Amino acid sequence: MATVTFEIVNYQIQLGYEIKGAGGSDKSRGCLACFGESRYKFFIYFSPPGSPLEPPRFSPDSKYGSINVDINEMANYVDLVRNEKPVYASLDSINPELNKLMTSLEPIGEGEE
Repeated sequence: MATVTFEIVNYQIQLGYEIKGAGGSDKSRGCLACFGESRYKFFIYFSPPGSPLEPPRFSPDSKYGSINVDINEMANYVDLVRNEKPVYASLDSINPELNKLMTSLEPIGEGEE
């Protein structure tokens, strides 16, 4: 299994001084936890500028994937899950640096209700 794509059905935002990241050593300031059907999970950890970032990962067995990004990107990710529908996670076990959130194809100027 190389890539899994699933719709995000729930999410949770965590903020704190030190949130333990996916690798255990990363001390993130925020986390956007995205949950899909069949127990798939995608965690996006947000770290202070200039801090070392844990590598992205995806384990098909545990149905868990993650990426670590600069905290300055947090508003973009939170905006996506709050204001778009549907939102999908794409996780890649061979190339986890390709893990991402995305929307479906939408017409220009559709707007949100």
